[in-house]
Order: sequence, then C-alpha cells, then structure tokens
Amino acid sequence: MPSYNPNSTLDDRILWLPSSNGIYSAASAMESLKTPHPLVSWYKIVWFPQNIPRMGFILWLAIKGRLSTLDCVQHYNPQVVATCVLCNSQAVTHAHLFFKCFYSKAIWTQLLNKCGCLGIHLSWNDFIDWVSIHWKGSSPSVVTKKLYLAAAVYFIWR
Repeated sequence: MPSYNPNSTLDDRILWLPSSNGIYSAASAMESLKTPHPLVSWYKIVWFPQNIPRMGFILWLAIKGRLSTLDCVQHYNPQVVATCVLCNSQAVTHAHLFFKCFYSKAIWTQLLNKCGCLGIHLSWNDFIDWVSIHWKGSSPSVVTKKLYLAAAVYFIWR
C-alpha cells in the first residue's frame, strides 16, 4: 500500500462529496439518498401548480392502482362483499370503478363532452396515456381539463 504524506502547510477541510460545492446541506444529503427514477408520462397531469393536493393525491393513487378498492380489501378480509356500491352489479376494481360502472361512465361521458373529447372509449391506463399526450401545457383550458380529471376521480372515489 502506498504511503500518504499529508502536506502540513495546508489546512484540513471537510468536503461533503455528494454535493456539487462540497458543502453539506439537508438537501444534498436527501439528494444523495434518492435513487433516480425517470419521470412517468402522466407526471404533469397529476402534479401541476394549480392542482388541488388532495385530489391530485387520489388521482396519483388511482393511476398507480393503489386505491383500496374492495377487490384489494378482500385479499386481507375475505368477508367483505366486493360488489360496486354505485351500480351494485360487479366487483369493484380500479377499471370497473373508473370506467366500466354505468354511474362513472355517465360522469366520464359528460366530462369528456365538456373537454371536447367525444367518442373516446379507452381502458383506464390507455385513457391516462392519452390524456398525458393530449393535455399538455398550462393554458387555462388544459388546466381546467386536468382539474376536471382530478375532481372526477376524487368524487367517484369518495
């Protein structure tokens, strides 16, 4: 192992290597702990300056398929009846709750008509992909459409 002879004429200093300037901060510590993930295509549909945080959070959970729908609850509590409380016909899944239930279908039909999106019949995931492509920007009409989407998901969920 090679020997190291420190230079006694220079002052020692402590550097925090994960930061660009060598200075420790809570932000640089958090940044060093995070693993980088690419942004998902729907990021700006959920998180935008004018969003309503609670509605954005529910929309985020719905897109990720993480809402506690009755089919998910049944996994840890088999006695729960998983029938949709809105239409009383099928088991509640994310796909059923947001697109197949006649109650939510009526909401989506009206919402999409207001947004000028007639004749769109997609699955939940395809719809989110379509929205992330077509509802870009921060114009008042696009922001309104994003708010409609978040509000519809939020109130269907509630």
